[in-house]
Amino acid sequence: MLTRHLLKQASTCRHFLLNSKTSSPLLTKSLLFSSSSSPESQSPTTTFVDDKVTDQSPTSTSISIDRSDLYNPPDHSHEPTSESELVKHLKGIIKFRGGPISVAEYMEEVLTNPKFGFYISRDVFGTEGDFITSPEVSQMFGEMVGVWAMCLWEQMGRPKQVNLVELGPGRGTLMADLLRGASKFKSFTESLHVHLVECSPMLQKLQHHNLKCLDEDVNGDGVEKRTISTLAGTLVSWHALLEQVPSGLPSIIIAHEFYDALPVHQFQRASRGWCEKMVDVSEDSMFRFVLSPQPTPATLYLMKRCKWAAPEEIEKLSHIEVCPKAMDLTHAIADRISCDGGGALIIDYGLNGVVSDSLQVKTLTIVFGASASIMSVGLHGLSM
Repeated sequence: MLTRHLLKQASTCRHFLLNSKTSSPLLTKSLLFSSSSSPESQSPTTTFVDDKVTDQSPTSTSISIDRSDLYNPPDHSHEPTSESELVKHLKGIIKFRGGPISVAEYMEEVLTNPKFGFYISRDVFGTEGDFITSPEVSQMFGEMVGVWAMCLWEQMGRPKQVNLVELGPGRGTLMADLLRGASKFKSFTESLHVHLVECSPMLQKLQHHNLKCLDEDVNGDGVEKRTISTLAGTLVSWHALLEQVPSGLPSIIIAHEFYDALPVHQFQRASRGWCEKMVDVSEDSMFRFVLSPQPTPATLYLMKRCKWAAPEEIEKLSHIEVCPKAMDLTHAIADRISCDGGGALIIDYGLNGVVSDSLQVKTLTIVFGASASIMSVGLHGLSM
């Protein structure tokens, strides 16, 4: 109670002094504010001192304020945040293996790890994402692909049932534009069963939304359900791999910017021949490139790739990249079409020749720490 009274008295005095337009010797005061700590208490105290410039003896009043319960925010630091769970996971794999992992495995973990993968947990496409693909620019792209699909269907003799397969459909924009544009051609759309090959649960939900899908109960018992896109009344199914798409029907397969996201193995020419580049952890706990001391399983794919190129082209190169998953996927598509009929349209970036070092332009994004600050880790930034 005494403390409150003194505070009120000091405040009233200060207000009076600041608002006075005249100075009087009896009322001339100086108000001093200081913050200090006494030996008896570690809490800072606030002291108000009033000095009268008169013949009277000076007086002083000290007021102690307890600040122990006040919130004190932590000091801001510009030091790097702690490692992300993905970085810990990658280092754990290398430690568990007792040695380095391939560049392809590093890429695959960063891109499609079930918990931390770049494509798994968020929408990376469109103007608010990390990159924009052709279907996001104009609906004409998907419509033109639809025209190609209808022409192929006509050439196959208008089969009553066709698997329309898209690999890596992203947000489902291409397929949505295709079905919307073809919706007036009922005989074509009624023959389709759309199969989307997508490993990301989050993107599957986004595709379900963009295709205007409805889930129907087949038998009314809630056991068997089917999904229908209301854009054209077509059946829609999702799969993690192309091998899971049912065979036995003609297939129209579309892969737009799918191949360039597949993990690659990189080889470097050394004194002992071609050696695969691997990713290891250095003594200071940083990722770095090392060369494999002996041939790796991917060397078989390197030998296949070199057979397709002229010897003089290979001689000029110091690096070669191979993508076993792309080779195996192409064979799987060719086998499916040769057995069941159909066709494939693959649209992607690439070189008409041996790829030497495309990793210089590939960037893998990793999220570090609880603060969710984003760092871009380019593979070309790894040290040798």
